Formats: sequence, C-alpha cells, structure tokens
Amino acid sequence: MTVSTAPGHFETLTADQEARLKDVWTHLLKFWGVPVTPAASVARSATSASVASKASKASEHSEKSGKKKRFGMFRKGHKKTKSTDHDGLSLTTTRTRESVEETYNSKLIHDALKDLEPQQIADNFWNMLRTDTPDNLLLRFVRARKWDVDKSLAMFANTLHWRLKEANVDQILWDGDRIPFENKEDGFILQMQLNKAYFRGVDKAGRPIVVIRPRLHNAKKQTPKDLEKYTLLVIEIMRLALQEPSDSASIIFDMTGFTMANMDYGPVNFMIGIFEAHYPESLGKLFIHKAPWIFPPIWSVVKNLLDPVVASKIVFTKSIKDLAEHVDTKYISADLGGEDDYQPEWIEPNPEDDKLLDDTVTRDTIRAERAEIVKEYIEATVNWIEAKTAEESHKWKVEKRKVGVKLAENYIKLDPYIRTKNNFDRAGCVNLQAPLPIDF
Repeated sequence: MTVSTAPGHFETLTADQEARLKDVWTHLLKFWGVPVTPAASVARSATSASVASKASKASEHSEKSGKKKRFGMFRKGHKKTKSTDHDGLSLTTTRTRESVEETYNSKLIHDALKDLEPQQIADNFWNMLRTDTPDNLLLRFVRARKWDVDKSLAMFANTLHWRLKEANVDQILWDGDRIPFENKEDGFILQMQLNKAYFRGVDKAGRPIVVIRPRLHNAKKQTPKDLEKYTLLVIEIMRLALQEPSDSASIIFDMTGFTMANMDYGPVNFMIGIFEAHYPESLGKLFIHKAPWIFPPIWSVVKNLLDPVVASKIVFTKSIKDLAEHVDTKYISADLGGEDDYQPEWIEPNPEDDKLLDDTVTRDTIRAERAEIVKEYIEATVNWIEAKTAEESHKWKVEKRKVGVKLAENYIKLDPYIRTKNNFDRAGCVNLQAPLPIDF
C-alpha cells in the first residue's frame, strides 16, 4: 500500500509553514543553550524581556561554568564538519563559535518553557522520538494549534512537562507488562489478559488499527490508575506501530455486546483528554461500530467532551458494508463479518524474551551513536534556520530529513535493548522491523 505524505508535514510545507517551524525550533534551541541566529527575525510576542526562571538561571549558571559545559551534548553543533554536497552547494557550515556567541542572548527564552529544566527537557524530547522524525513530531503540535508559534510552544512544553513530571510515560513503555506482572499489579495485568485492546491491520489510508472492546470492561475490576496506565501503554505501542508517512492510527470501538454495565465515563474522559492535550494529530479515524440502542444518551454526553477536531474524525458504522468502506475486509475480524480469523490471546511474560536488556555494552554503543546523530541533527537545524537563501535553506532541509531518518533507524536498533516486551509484542501485533502493513 502506498501512503502519500499529507499537507503540513515536513516534506510538504509551504514557505510560510516552514518559517513558523523555524520559529519553533529557534525557541527550543535557545532554551537548550544552542546559539542560533535566524536569517529573519523570529516573532516573540510571548517572550520574556527578563526571565526570572529556571531556564534563565540555568543559562546564567552555564555561562559562569564556561562554554564547554554550557553547550553540553550539543557543543559540537557549529564546528566545521564534512557533509555531502547537493547540486554543488556545500552543507558544511563556515560559522564559528565566536560569531554566534556575540549574538546569542540567553534571556530570549519563550515563556512557555520558563519553568522547565533545559537539559531534562532536551533529553526528554530526544527520548520521546520513536520511529518518527523530530520535525514531524513538532509539527503535530504546530498543526494542532493552527500554526500559532506561541500556542504551539505552550502545548509542546505542557506535554514535555506532563511526560517527565506527571505521567512517567517512557517508564510505562519500558516496563511493558512483565514488570507489572512480577510486581503483581493485578488490575493492570487484567487489562492485558482480557485483551480489551489489540492491534490488527491498517485502514484504507494506511493507518494502523487499534480495536477496543468495551464489552470486556467492568469498572469494579481495576482502579482508575490501572486503566490510565493501560491506556498510556496502548497509545505508546500505537506510536511504535506508526511509520512515516503514516503518522496517525485509527480506532475501532467494537460495541458488540455492550451494555450499561460496561459504561465508565472516567476512562473515556481520560483518553479524550490525553489525545487532545498530549497526542495531537495522532488519531486518524475513530469508528464506533454496531452501537446498541442504549448508546445515543451516552453519546449525547460524550460528544460534549470532544474537541471539534476530534469529533470530526468519528464515524458511526452499523454493518460490515459500512466498515468496509474504510477498512479492507481482510483486516476486519470475522466476528464482525470480515475475513480475519485472528483471536487475541494472553501470553504470559517470559524473562527470556528480554535477554537483550542485559547487554548493556551494545545498548550503550547504540546510545552513543544516537547522541552523535542528535548532534548532526542540531547542526543541520541551526544551518537551516540561519540559511540566507531559499536554495541554501532547501539543502539543509534535505539534510535534516536524511539525519531524521537515521535517528528513527537508530531507535529501531535500540528498542530491544531498552524496552521490556509486552503482550502486543508477543502476539506479533507490533513489529518494528517490518514495514506496514504487517501481513497476517
């Protein structure tokens, strides 16, 4: 299946959209202590003239500590490096560290970032990437905020803070279900055992499909925290299933057998809230399939909780014919009238599945490679922002894309050395080594 790149992505940006993305990157790089001087002025309507914040203090402390410490893992960003020429235009920067030091102002930090720790947030950003590229990750937030730079940064900063300080999302992914299983987190494990959600096939737009079966839910069988943790694991596994240019997933709510005993507004509110606030542009379509006669009153409540953009992605389907307009029947369960005989099952965790986690030498080698790729990406981004001509900007944009793909490929190598397997892996629902769609 050929999936084309949608408008508003890095490969399809208009000139104005690209300028706004450069603005976003400029604020982030300055926050991280990376000197950058845009070729054109960056709008700073929400920028503090004097930031009495952690970010500002961090910059002042770093200046006292000397340039080497100040730039941390990004200190190679402006050294001359060899790079491939494209159409005769060199990608090697001639800008010196001294020239950018003269123009760098550590107080020009965006307000949305002022209460965050620069190094922690930088680490969290690069760790947040899976098989997506940095630009297309950022563009999710920019598109969600209608290309408003200030609002995009505020949304992105809020998500980074949430991931790092509140939800501990990465740890949930790294632990999978083996750690909770060994820790006897029975409420969470019950969700995995019941297979309330599973991954299967793609829709006709090439988006991975998550099937959710509300009939299996009983609000008394687990705590809200158990459900929230399970929801976050499912969404993070969904992110692993995405491979550009497909960068959103579709959800099928299989309402077969649903009764009022299965209704639980808490998890619904949680899922809606995090999709809107922290996983923007991640939902392709949401199919509510075979909703029973008792569902309309529930829907009248739920629809008022939805952002209009999310609401516009909801499709009600009643029959296999309706659903087959959006999903090939080979990816639709036989239980729903499709051709797929697959039945999800619970496979108990086995420590042998995670033996690569003990190979810290290989893990650290791949992480070191990743750090070097990040430096390459930072350098390409700075040169793209500082480009004085459209031609030069385009050449660095091409380079950014190449390095971004290297970063995604690096994550695929790193994944088995840092992430504990879960039932979605054991059931073969997610395979980072295989292109979409995964054949069954």
